[in-house]
Amino acid sequence: MTTAMPTLLFLHAHPDDECILTGATMAGARDLGFRILVAYGTRGDAGETNADLGQETLGERRTHEAIDASNELGAARIEFLDFDDSGMADTETTSNPGAFSNASLDEISTRLAAVFADETITAVIGYDRNGTYGHPDHIQVHHAARHAAPVLGAHWVLDATYHREYMAALEDNGYGDIGDGFASAEAELTHFVEGENLLRAKLAALSHHGSQVPDDFDAEAPDVAGFSRMFGTEWYIVDALQGDADWTPFEALFTPKQHWSGAPPLVSTD
Repeated sequence: MTTAMPTLLFLHAHPDDECILTGATMAGARDLGFRILVAYGTRGDAGETNADLGQETLGERRTHEAIDASNELGAARIEFLDFDDSGMADTETTSNPGAFSNASLDEISTRLAAVFADETITAVIGYDRNGTYGHPDHIQVHHAARHAAPVLGAHWVLDATYHREYMAALEDNGYGDIGDGFASAEAELTHFVEGENLLRAKLAALSHHGSQVPDDFDAEAPDVAGFSRMFGTEWYIVDALQGDADWTPFEALFTPKQHWSGAPPLVSTD
């Protein structure tokens, strides 16, 4: 009997989140033949950029970038829920009634169910309860993924996250002092995804986000080792929505945390 390959729905807040948080996972799922769906809550229109946008708005530019990056990572479908970007906490954009962070979970689930009515979704990937680093839209993704997963008939919900203790120990983690409001503690983590080839695929996809990468990011010769220290391992908290859900198809992609070496993937100098 042939078992159908899983269909994974990656729910993301903004363009480029798919690379930073789940790029290696998407690439690994692609290589295994999984069906990959990506949904963005917003088009990232409240973000910042130093790029010359020409006649485009930032939301338009980030939409193109997201499509290119997700296609490179193997997405079969890319959808935008078209809520407004909430921006950072306690800014003017967070009070916008049309912002993603202010949407009802029922409304988000309804939009997802309508868009993916013809899909049989096995798992929904969202973020941890802290939204990884506290962004209002990221926190909303956590709640939305868990609210929508049963509506979509998914068997699993996975929180993409960071390893709090590991990140806090890095000399330059990019986030400053890290406390309980950041990502997830080691005790909460269940699985990880990593590998040199997956890391390189993640970096290649990230290069499409020209409006968001730092000015010193060199797409032709990126700092692979430095990027690996920060983002080389993608962490998850896996929850079953049904007691008899079969995890077997995912074992080739997600590794139980007890097998982690304690370091990011080794990167060759070739």
